[in-house]
Amino acid sequence: MAFKGLILLSVILVASGQQTKSGSRFKDIPIVSHENVLEVDGKFRYSYEGGDGTRAVQDGQQIVVNNQAGTASQGQYTYQGDDGKTYSVSYTADENGYRPSAEHLPTPPPVPAPIARALAFLATLPPQKENNRKF
Repeated sequence: MAFKGLILLSVILVASGQQTKSGSRFKDIPIVSHENVLEVDGKFRYSYEGGDGTRAVQDGQQIVVNNQAGTASQGQYTYQGDDGKTYSVSYTADENGYRPSAEHLPTPPPVPAPIARALAFLATLPPQKENNRKF
């Protein structure tokens, strides 16, 4: 019984560790092009393209918002999914967060009409005075 368990364990380990002829479980993909530019004023740009068609490009700069240093960037990347389709994503990343845009990404449902009307009404009201009470 122990011998059968040892054989089963050996088969599982060999199957899970199968490697390509190059010695890695991952396919070697050459880098076709690569650019990395850093400017003294904090601006930057990078891009690359892989031999499998994967591409990425990003431009950005250092920013200060509310006395906090940060980075604002925008870019795009493209890759081929496991289903064979090519996917592209454009994005902006700044003090408002990461905001991707792509045809394959889900989108939120529309705001229901009664809520949209309530929000429109609230936007017409004058600003309320702040309450300085501490809770």
